[in-house]
Amino acid sequence: MKTAIFLQCCSLIIFSLSVTLSVWSFAYQFRSSRVTQTERLHETWWTTEMMHTRDIVYGLCRDLKKDPSCLAHLVAYYESPLTTTEPPGRSEFARLIGFFCNLEICLDSGVVDERLTTRLFAEAHYADYQPLIALVRDSVLKSASRGGTLPQWLEMTRDLERRFLRQGVVFANPLR
Repeated sequence: MKTAIFLQCCSLIIFSLSVTLSVWSFAYQFRSSRVTQTERLHETWWTTEMMHTRDIVYGLCRDLKKDPSCLAHLVAYYESPLTTTEPPGRSEFARLIGFFCNLEICLDSGVVDERLTTRLFAEAHYADYQPLIALVRDSVLKSASRGGTLPQWLEMTRDLERRFLRQGVVFANPLR
């Protein structure tokens, strides 16, 4: 009788350890997968094409301080893309916004690690472009033709900024 109880206890202990190790392994692999996906996004950020895109958009940010008309041209294009000439840097701006929208989608779905993504992108990179993005967003929102709504791609930038703000990031041109 004592041997049977002893064997049952040993079996229960082994089963419990097995379940615990399986759960731990799953959690570790899940976390590792999210970190790997975040690293892939960071590698994409540093490709030659993205570096070129970032340089042009950063030039728009610098030019905005000297000549606010570049913002007006960009907003005018987004208000009426079929009748307005595409301003210089618009396609690069769209590519950069697309990258940040994809980043928000990945964060929202849990594909990437939020804390690591914030450390890699928010303070180090997004903050450089945030004033321009916020000005475009505010100008498009104020436009009478929109009726107070933002296009989805600009709404995603707002969601991304809110996410970054929750992580403690401070932007020069905060959300209103």
